[in-house]
Amino acid sequence: MNEFGQTSVRGVYAAGDMARRATVPMPLAAVVTAAASGTVAGAVIDQDLVCADFDLPNPFAPAVG
Repeated sequence: MNEFGQTSVRGVYAAGDMARRATVPMPLAAVVTAAASGTVAGAVIDQDLVCADFDLPNPFAPAVG
């Protein structure tokens, strides 16, 4: 999972206090952390959908290769 909640499976996102990021390897069991994680993932999902609908380049697209 990257900083935007994107997993290695295209179109699958992870969010919440148990979704671990490389920059914070231990779980942070806190409502605020879970809400923030969900907010970021939700914003990226929205951007993905808008870019797909209007055939725009996606700035949050995971690097390929």
